[in-house]
Amino acid sequence: MGYSNIGPNYWKGEEGRLALIAGEQKLTDEAWVAPYATLARWGAYLGDGYEAQTYPDSQNIFTLGRAAIYPAGSWEIAGFNAQADFEMGAFKPPVQNAGDTCYISDHTDIGIGMNAATPNPDAARTFLAWVASPDFASIFGNALPGFFPLSSAPVELSDPLAREIAGWRSECESTIRPTYQILSRGTPNLENELWGAAVAAIKGTSSPEELGARLQKGLASWYEPQQ
Repeated sequence: MGYSNIGPNYWKGEEGRLALIAGEQKLTDEAWVAPYATLARWGAYLGDGYEAQTYPDSQNIFTLGRAAIYPAGSWEIAGFNAQADFEMGAFKPPVQNAGDTCYISDHTDIGIGMNAATPNPDAARTFLAWVASPDFASIFGNALPGFFPLSSAPVELSDPLAREIAGWRSECESTIRPTYQILSRGTPNLENELWGAAVAAIKGTSSPEELGARLQKGLASWYEPQQ
């Protein structure tokens, strides 16, 4: 997730994401290549043998106090609360220059709707009205800290770390992961390709420019607006 977490500050969130979908920007543009150069600098700060480190390994290293920073998403909060015996804080992906507008990956992972052909439309509407209510938003946001409700009504979160991260919505512009709408419908799958590219950037096995060119070639091979 590193690329999608820090990247919005480079491609300006929705502005860049929508331009990529429209074919007005390419993955070889500076805004899309530069995050890989930043990721390449991370490798020097990772532990010995990080190449063989699993996801649970990384979580354990952090909660045991053997790592100072864990680049992650808010979904980690509940697990870290259960495992760590120290106080944690969080910081936003750094902007390139002091005073720049900040952008956060405020991704929507869960969507619930009604099948138009359902034999129980009234029951489905009743359920959806409850899910969309402020009461549900409060229950959901506090039962699953780090999974934030999208309700327009204000929700008071009890978990301090969740409250801190959710507060970034009022400080920064929100966007979603750039590959999740439309751009991963073909082969090669752009989301899957980004995972491999981030690893290559950190390990230094490919340059940022090479990664941008490879990803652009793959996307253009099936996505007409990029041809």
